[in-house]
Amino acid sequence: MKFKVLILSLIAGIITGNWNELYAQSQIPVASKELVNLLMLTATGNGYSDQTIVVFIPGSTPGFDPQYDAYKLPGSNAAPQLYSIIPGTNLAINALPEILINLVVQLGFKVGASTNYAITASQLDSFDPSVSIYLADTQNNVLIDLKETPAYTFYATPNDNIQRFKLYFRYPVLLDLTVFLEGCFNGTEMNTALNSGQMLPLEQPFNISPWNYTGTESVASIPDTNIADWVLIEIRDAVDALSATSSTSVEKAAGFLLKDGSVVGMDGISDLVFKNTISHNIYVAIWHRNHLGVISSSTPSEADGIFSYDFTENAGQALGDESALKEISPGIFGMIAGDFDADGTITEQDKSGVWMSQSGTSGYLSADGDMNGQADNTDKNIIWLNNIGAECQIPE
Repeated sequence: MKFKVLILSLIAGIITGNWNELYAQSQIPVASKELVNLLMLTATGNGYSDQTIVVFIPGSTPGFDPQYDAYKLPGSNAAPQLYSIIPGTNLAINALPEILINLVVQLGFKVGASTNYAITASQLDSFDPSVSIYLADTQNNVLIDLKETPAYTFYATPNDNIQRFKLYFRYPVLLDLTVFLEGCFNGTEMNTALNSGQMLPLEQPFNISPWNYTGTESVASIPDTNIADWVLIEIRDAVDALSATSSTSVEKAAGFLLKDGSVVGMDGISDLVFKNTISHNIYVAIWHRNHLGVISSSTPSEADGIFSYDFTENAGQALGDESALKEISPGIFGMIAGDFDADGTITEQDKSGVWMSQSGTSGYLSADGDMNGQADNTDKNIIWLNNIGAECQIPE
């Protein structure tokens, strides 16, 4: 119980403003002092206030820990009641072992009068700057970034769902992706002819139909000679891959595709970073301007905050298997080339509507299936003809 008393004393210090003094005098081990990830939420309204705390302490568990957690004791019926909910009990102080990539804490909130209330977050600077903290109001369908807007005002009644609020703690998702494009694959890697020929655009090329992506990714110059082209990465949040329809899309980012299949950011080196909240599971879709898009059949594996997924390993890495990924070399799989009009199917229209109008020209062309900077017979007779009939397997 000694450690719990110290924690409670520190919390009392926060409330009274004596945090620094209590922190300096406490006997909490150094390792514990280094993880002062403590969030205080204060609910006010109807002339009353109430507080609850979520704190991260190694050695605690998601369940009730007598040495760390504290039960929520009912207050006046006229006062707002704010607390954490864990299986079997309600907590005034909820100690958890660590901040996961996407940790959800269910809050309880009930009131005795219909009026305006506010929930205000404090001690936000006790968290690492990379940690995002959100308050979700599921009744009003509002998600508040507490680090940007620490106070949220809303209307509540005694008949509201007690579990209308959730807390999300999360680190940014770093994606380590590997994918090959069939068209420019030479047996071991992808050619970079568009790059060496200075044909790659300096701004992301997905701001047109069908992608209509409004991202502002751009560079003053292409940062690496190993870059083959641009790709568009989309994160979908769903219970399974089949459910990962366009309505589950939570974030998109344009990136560069290196010749070894790596997807990187605008510096040509770093993994792409995604910050939006995930409620279920991450599924990754990859779009290219003249290859059929693919989506992961399972969630990426995670280690040290980096989510990794390799589409080149086997056809089963993509939803749709062999209908989505093609064996482009023994044991190596890639996105299917030939969708020159980017409508998700490879049909006669790709030849008659796109290739014929671009044939014999050079540049950054959608009909340039092998990505050598020319729209020629190879793109029609080998790339397009061999893949006619293929369809994108990403759920709509």
